[in-house]
Amino acid sequence: MASAHSELIAVACNRTAHALDWSGHIAAFGAGNYVALYRPNNSVFATLRGHTDRVNCVRFANEHTLVSGSADGTARVWTNDGGWRCTHVLEGHEGPVVALATLHIGSGMVTVTAATDGTMRVYEYEATREEECVRARQVISVGAHTALDVALAHVPGFSSDCDAGVDAGHGIMLATGSTDGRVHIYTRTDNEFSRAVSLEGHEDWVTSVSFQRIDASLTTTSATSHWRPNDVVLASGSQDKHVRLWRIWRTQNVAIAGDADRRAAQALLDASAPGSDLALRPREHEFATQSGEYAAASDAVLEGHDAWVHSVSWGCGELVTASADGAALVWAGDQEGVWATRARLGADAGLLGARVGNAGVVAWSVAGSLHAWTHEGDAWTPCPAPTGHFGAVRDACWSEDGQYLLTVSADQTTRVWAHREEWHEVARPQIHGYDMQCAAFVPKSESKGIRSEEIESETGETMLQYVAGAEEKVVRVFSATQAFVSGNAASALTAAVPALGLTNKAIVSSTVCPDDRYAVRRTHADIAQLDSSPNAVLLDAQLRHTLWPEADKLYGHPYEIYAVAAAHNVVATSCRASSERHACIRLYWTRNWQPAGSLSAHSLTVTRMQFSPNAQYLLSASRDRSWALFERSSDVPYKLVHHQAKAHARIVWDVAWTHDSTFFATASRDKSVKLWAADAPGSAVTLAFPGPVTSVAFAPEKSEGRYVMAAALENGRVFVLTSSGEQQVPTAWQPKEIPRDLAHTSTVHRIAWRPNNLWQLASVSDDQTVRITSVDL
Repeated sequence: MASAHSELIAVACNRTAHALDWSGHIAAFGAGNYVALYRPNNSVFATLRGHTDRVNCVRFANEHTLVSGSADGTARVWTNDGGWRCTHVLEGHEGPVVALATLHIGSGMVTVTAATDGTMRVYEYEATREEECVRARQVISVGAHTALDVALAHVPGFSSDCDAGVDAGHGIMLATGSTDGRVHIYTRTDNEFSRAVSLEGHEDWVTSVSFQRIDASLTTTSATSHWRPNDVVLASGSQDKHVRLWRIWRTQNVAIAGDADRRAAQALLDASAPGSDLALRPREHEFATQSGEYAAASDAVLEGHDAWVHSVSWGCGELVTASADGAALVWAGDQEGVWATRARLGADAGLLGARVGNAGVVAWSVAGSLHAWTHEGDAWTPCPAPTGHFGAVRDACWSEDGQYLLTVSADQTTRVWAHREEWHEVARPQIHGYDMQCAAFVPKSESKGIRSEEIESETGETMLQYVAGAEEKVVRVFSATQAFVSGNAASALTAAVPALGLTNKAIVSSTVCPDDRYAVRRTHADIAQLDSSPNAVLLDAQLRHTLWPEADKLYGHPYEIYAVAAAHNVVATSCRASSERHACIRLYWTRNWQPAGSLSAHSLTVTRMQFSPNAQYLLSASRDRSWALFERSSDVPYKLVHHQAKAHARIVWDVAWTHDSTFFATASRDKSVKLWAADAPGSAVTLAFPGPVTSVAFAPEKSEGRYVMAAALENGRVFVLTSSGEQQVPTAWQPKEIPRDLAHTSTVHRIAWRPNNLWQLASVSDDQTVRITSVDL
């Protein structure tokens, strides 16, 4: 294994209502098939791999144990004993696990999972000095309806003996939110859950439930003065836009068994008595367990959301709710006996969930983005939260100086990452209407034998630009704003999308109409603040301030763009193709973005192109299993000098040049990388790998006289190889694998070494992650 550590792990939160949980100073959320771990006000520091499908729900049992449920039908128990690892897999469901709950009981833990197969399963985990064991204790059928959320709590007044173990778990209750619009409460007798009571009141699906045990600090307002310490309050959220609070308490001298008619008649007589206020009291639902007799009743109805309520959660004695209306509300009872919002925290889109803790509130949206707020007193301040793509990441490239990493994704966004004390997302230059496919920065330097007058703008200043292709027939050119190119007067201040437009338009002046309600978004002060901030740019600012203006469009391809490559004065593009006619490479001058000709060699889609570092050659690979080498010419930009048909037995996915342009590599689905000399490419050195190779890249310089190459596989594994020997094309290579927990779990689409920093390797994958890994050979 190669010695390596992670510099950046960027990934979005899964778009499910129970995908995130918070415990103490650590938060966990589902991110694709991973469970991602991060510390509030910090970035993701680890991803836990094990699930084979999307992680739908995550719950902490304590700061050292968490449980995750997945669409693969399993739940996994993760423990931290010096490093997070999976200790148990909870199996049995025949459908995706959509919700779970955990509760510590003595030395053990009870976990309940709910799935779309119409069942809930109860598991018991117990640790002794000799062993740890997990037992599947019970399967609860919920019939034709589905449990959308589950919660566990001790019954009011019950105290579990810390040495008793899970068999002392008769004093717990289970609450479920169901598609039948009811909240069902189950109690446990002889280690078996049975339904005790169903709470009615919601008029639509109950999407979330959460318990809170009452202490003296929660009974100080008029709205909660009737609560007693050790009572339990259950909050439920519904698609009827309402949140309901249900109080559960221990009763005295209540006859639970028999005589239900007598008790109902007596209640009616009491209600009709003169001066009685019983008619105004909510209905009390009585039930019993081995621990005692209890009652539950509606306590309050909270109105404040304008759309479906997806999440309710208690934390640090506070209730936070999240809704599709884009608001996270923090609730508190006031002295007038009314529940009101203590804070209304907004986001860019509908919210799927929110959690409250000592550090503030974290919420996640339907776009997969995380939002965080901290508070002091009654003041709430937004703060940076981890960001990332919520779709497959298709391509990545470094700016020439290595300052910026550009990534594009099937989530239809282009993102820029930079190191500001830590690695952060600093811009979203393009938010598109099509899935993104490829991108390339246009080199600015005068290396590669190109005359400077060919790459300067009309004002004589060098521009920071990139070209990007999506699942459309047009290649788009974007120019950096002044926040990224300081001192360049030719750059726009920022960009904006017109109300009825689809193109990023440049804003070149901070002067706006006095009655423009968006004026604050378009001032030099705003842009300067973004540029000078040492930390991550807040998500709201990314969406409003950091668009890059579109400089041009490049037409010519008849089908969706598949690959782009850029040299100092020319850009090469390709599209999806099923015939030689459409499998051509089109060239465009960067000085004026006019066509510079086309190149033909392949018969199917050109999957990758790359210019040699000296700009003397253009190399291309194709689905037709061949590669082609084009050389720069005086009369045309490039001309074909060699076409290697059937270079591999399967599709050729990627190509890469060494830093000195002496030889290049081709990577293929046939599980091999082949090395070819640039001046005599007739024969190759073949390197075998344990799986299809999807990406390959050479380090920007030698290390102790050795070439360094990285190769990534279809299954997410990444290898770093160093050469030995003095041949022009080395035949001996020593491979080392990047540790699996720092690599990917799905197809890696691109790996790229950071310029001017030999050992930082960027990689992007179908698993939705962007990673920068420092490698020490």
